[in-house]
This record gives sequence, C-alpha cells and structure tokens, in this order.
Amino acid sequence: MKKSKILLLFKCLIIIFSLVNILLIIIFLKSYSINEKKFYNYGTIESLKKHNDKTIVLIKSNYNVIGYIKNDKNLHVGDIIEFSYVLKDVSKNTIPNGFNYKSYLKSINVHGVLNILKYKKVGSKKTYFLRRNINKLIDRKKSKTYLKTFIMGDRSLIDYDMKNVYSSNGVLHILCVSGFHVIFLLELVKTLLRKIKAHKAIVTICISFVSVIYLYLSSFSFVLLRAFLFYFFNYYNEKNALNVSKNLIFILTLNICLFNRPFLIFNNGFWYTFILSYFLMKFKFRIKNGLLNTFCVSLIAFFISVPLNLYLNYSINLLTIIINPVLLVIACYIMFPMCFLAIFFNIFDFVLCKISLFFELINIIISKINCMTIVFHKIGVFTLVFMYMLLFFIFYKKSFKLAIFYILFLILLKYSIYLDSDNYIYFVDVQQGDMSVLVLNKNVIIIDTGGIENNKYLSKNINSFLHSIGITKIENLIISHGDYDHMGEAINLVNNFKVEKVIFNCGPYNDLEKELIKVLDKKKIKYYSCIKELNIDNNKLYFLQTKEYDNENDNSNVIYTKLSGYKFMFMGDAGMDREKDILEKYNISDIDVLKVGHHGSKTSSSKKFIDEIEPRYSIISVGKNNRYGHPNKEVLDNLDNSKIYRTDQNGSIMFKIKNNKLEIETCSP
Repeated sequence: MKKSKILLLFKCLIIIFSLVNILLIIIFLKSYSINEKKFYNYGTIESLKKHNDKTIVLIKSNYNVIGYIKNDKNLHVGDIIEFSYVLKDVSKNTIPNGFNYKSYLKSINVHGVLNILKYKKVGSKKTYFLRRNINKLIDRKKSKTYLKTFIMGDRSLIDYDMKNVYSSNGVLHILCVSGFHVIFLLELVKTLLRKIKAHKAIVTICISFVSVIYLYLSSFSFVLLRAFLFYFFNYYNEKNALNVSKNLIFILTLNICLFNRPFLIFNNGFWYTFILSYFLMKFKFRIKNGLLNTFCVSLIAFFISVPLNLYLNYSINLLTIIINPVLLVIACYIMFPMCFLAIFFNIFDFVLCKISLFFELINIIISKINCMTIVFHKIGVFTLVFMYMLLFFIFYKKSFKLAIFYILFLILLKYSIYLDSDNYIYFVDVQQGDMSVLVLNKNVIIIDTGGIENNKYLSKNINSFLHSIGITKIENLIISHGDYDHMGEAINLVNNFKVEKVIFNCGPYNDLEKELIKVLDKKKIKYYSCIKELNIDNNKLYFLQTKEYDNENDNSNVIYTKLSGYKFMFMGDAGMDREKDILEKYNISDIDVLKVGHHGSKTSSSKKFIDEIEPRYSIISVGKNNRYGHPNKEVLDNLDNSKIYRTDQNGSIMFKIKNNKLEIETCSP
C-alpha cells in the first residue's frame, strides 16, 4: 500500500514537472531572438572548431554566441577572452528545404554570430582544467579525429566530404556519442569490477564517477545526459524493487533534459535519440548471441529512423540495413574502447589510426553504390506523426498486416508526387549566380546550376532541394554559357543525379565546359550545342539564336517558352548587343516572367528591350551585398513597370501553374 501511494505521488509530480516544462518552452519561444541582444565583449570559450583558415568558437557570456576568429593555437577551451566584434547577419534558408542556420542556432541556444576583430586572453577557468588538458593530449595523437569524436563528442575534425559519405550511407549516427556507448562503457566497468569481486557499493561509486567524468568531457551532451539519467534511474528502480514503469522513468528523463535546456525542443538530434531510445526500450528483446542481437537492434533502429530520415533528408538507403550492423561493431566494439587506450599508449594510437582509415575506406566504397538509395519528396509533420503512430502499433501488436500497410504507405509516399499535374518553375537562390528548375509534366529541365568556388555547402543545399521535391532524374541540363556562376555545380549534378542530356551554348568550349565534357564522356551522357529548339511533351523551348559573338556572355543561350499560356524568357548573361539582335530577328512581346540578364548588370536590360517585351514579373538572381553592385539602379528603373523579385531580398522564387493560373511563392531570408 505504501509503495502504491509513493507511485501515485511520483506520477503526480511528473505531471506537474511536465506542465512546468511546457511553460518554460513557451517562455523560451517568446524571449528567444537572434542578433537583437546586446552582447558583452568578454566571455568563456566553451568549444573550438577549426574551419579552413578560421576557428569557430562558442563563447558563453550574458548570451551564448558563436565567434569567428583567425586560427590561434594558444586558445583553448575554458579561456576567458575580451574582444571587439562586428555582428553578422543571420538568415534562415533561402533555398526551400535547405539547411536553416537560424533554426540550428535556436536548437543550440545561440543568440548571435560575431566576426571577432581583436581579442586578448585575460584568464582561464579552473573548472575546465581536465577538459583543456585532455584536449591538448588528444591533439598530439595521430588518431585525434576519432578520439575527439568518441571521447569529447566533437566531430569537427572529420573532413566535410567524409562526413557527407557517412551521412549518405546512413551511418553518421554511429559516430555520435550515444546511449549505446554509455551502456557499453558502464557495463564494461561493471563487469571488470565484478571480475575482481568488488563490493556493490564500490561498483556503484565507480560507475557514477566514470559517468560524471564522461559527461564532463562531452560538455554534458544531452544525448549522454539522457542515457546516464535513464540508466541510473532504472538501476535504482530495479535495485530497490520500486516497480516504477520504464515509461515513467523515460518521461522523467525527458523532462529533466528539457528543464534546463528548453531549446532542445528544436533539436533534430534530440528527437532522434529520444524516439529511437523509446522504441528500443518499449519493445526490448534479448538474444543471447551478441552479434545477432546487435544486428536485430540495428535492423529495428533502421525502421524506426525511416520517418525522421524522410522528414529531414528525403531519402532512405536500403544498404544501411546490411552495413549498419557491421560498421556498428567496428565503431562501437573496436574503435570506441580503443580510444581510451590510445590516449595513453602510442601503440593503440597507431592501431586506431589504421582501423579508422579502414573504416573510412569501407564507407567510401559503399557510398559509390547509389542503386540502393530511394529518394522521396519532403513529408509534412502530420505524416511524420502518423508514421510513428503506425510504427508504435506495429511493434505493440506485432501485427504483420499493419507492417504490410506501412510498406504500402511508403510506396504511396514515393509515387504520390506523380499525382501532381501542376507545372513548377523555380528560380533558386544560388547567391551570385543563376539556377532555374522547370518541372513540366514531371520532366525536369535545369537551366544553369549556379556555382561558388570553395563552397561545398551550396552543393549540399542544391542536392537537398532537388531531392525534397522528388527529383532524381534530370531530362535536360542546359548551360546558358561557360561562366562558373552559371555552371560551377554542373559536375555535382551529373555525379548525383541521372542526367539524360546536356545542352551547351554556341561558340567554342572553354576550360570549364571541357572539364564537364570529360565527365559526360566517362558517364556516356549525350551533349549538344547551339540547338534551336527543345520538345518537352506538349511544350517547346525555343533557343533564340542570332549569331556567334566574340564574348561568352553574348553567346549565352537565351530561351523562350510558353507554358499554359504564360510566356517565360531566360536571358543568361546576354548583353545589350544580343538584346538588339533578338528584337530584330524575333517578334516577342508581353512576357509574363523574365529572368533578367546578367544579374541586373548595366550591360543588359536596355530600356528599349524592356519596353518591347514588357515583362509582367522580373526575376533578378543576385548575391546579397555582392561586390559588383548588382542590380544596377538604371536597370531597376527600366523594370519599373514590372513586379521585381530579387533572390537577395526574396530568396528562391517559385512560379506554380495550377488550373492555368499563376501562383507565386518565395523563400525569404
């Protein structure tokens, strides 16, 4: 009777605790803002991550901020610095379904991004002594990349391309310090202590000590905090026979994590780890064979992660089912425990270095196998919730029929995009460059690709956007001309999508075009140049050819098309001489949507040309605060009678033709 009363009181306290947390989250939502606070000019360095020639530091002051400074080997975690800064503007994603930096900052409780101009170290906090010295020790090791990954929970040293390989293979979570590592470590400590017949109290003290140290080294990562809390609550519950359900322990753990960190409600990793751990806890099974148990857990984890992968990454890799258990064994049973030995013994550092190279090689080979990746379009929140409800009942009732229904639902999701008969024209914000995507009766035509040298994030955002709208195949890739800002991402698209043919402009091929042609020849992709028209089902794209010019810009492919009665015109970088020749050769007027030439430069869009074609809407693809001063004021004046959309102000722009009506949406920063 006494235990039942305690249990009832415990349930009431959890309900109250949950309500308090909801209130804290609401308060956080109302009070949170980015770059609208007054930041102190001093603070403590919480973490450092090197990025090219700069170091990104997380500084804890009156508000958490991220600062960019020049690489400095003398700065360490725990150092207190004084600095002067310039506030950086933070925008949300301007490419639909791309990486949202603003949301990411919210999810880690950062209120501002600063360019640090000058700084000086004024001291260091003693509480960071162990972390600082462990970091220094790790930095001297050859295998420091994976030592920091598994011990410090810091993946910043993993090469960007290698990180993308792990992500495409669906195994990036293996390199996140997680509950699996916590349980493995604590059970290992417990087993070793029992082998030497240590007293139960000593066992409890030792695993508590190991837990606190590991949490401290990982900067109290929420993933580890969740795992440790659940482990100890469950351990205490079983030891004292309290009979508290694991559901209540799980809810208590969730609330404790959110109590001091309400911002975690926006963190994708937070939801991933809690959903995954809940299902594995709720529907736990035991198989005596350790490797077989690992395989089964990995298989269940794959199916549980499918909805979140569709929501966040728009694809699933079926190869993950096979490779995940193998890579999990290598990473968690070999690399992870070896990390603790490698810190102190160079021989293990050498071995770990070789194993990590082998681990990377396996992943690179697997990443080349693209046939097992299935791309979906982006799903909504309600679909995500429905899928998890369905998964819950599949596991709860062990229903084969529901499992079949779940698979059929996935197939329906995959092919539901073909039920959409609308036409779409996207003008993608690729900063100082051009990229237009036409989806006409499910045929995909891309005019230009954009391109920024040494910017790998643009490639990822473009690929994510195309996947999010269900594109895996590009029927026609049209290059207006051979400038990098118009075709820099062409090889990326050819390597990651099935491209049927590529169309170049008139004139000789330049070095960039020749580089692309080498890839096309290798992949046996057809390519053409200087064509006059292109048939796309019931639609035609007309290439307004005049003559061959002595410069790449005027040789741009200028394209005219009429879709459901609406006239579109894409000018590339064509200048005023080309515009004059087009007016003389073709009878063009009343353009509905004009892709303005040369990013609004004064060399294009003459008043005479604009007055003749009379565009209703004008799209200027231009980078924010670009060094060229685009768009030119005179051009804007020429377009005064047109509704102007600019990618630097409006982000990506979408024109949707539905029931012969034109709808416009923007992805504003």
